Amino acid sequence: MSDNENIIILTDSKGNETEMEFLDVIEYGGYSYAVMAMEGSDEVIIMEQTINPDGRTATYSDVLNDEVINRVFELFLNENE
Repeated sequence: MSDNENIIILTDSKGNETEMEFLDVIEYGGYSYAVMAMEGSDEVIIMEQTINPDGRTATYSDVLNDEVINRVFELFLNENE
């Protein structure tokens, strides 16, 4: 992973924590999608991002629609060429 300022810790519903490198936020279809990667992986994970009322934290949800995932990934690649 690059530097620590881009590292976030995701906690699942069972309390398991996973460190992820936060790569970008892509706006698509009125929603925000976070593009993240696990350390040592070339694969990215795309999750829907909802900013919490405190304005400092966010909630991330799985994206189950392959069409949305593919489009967000395409936008991510275009923005990060």
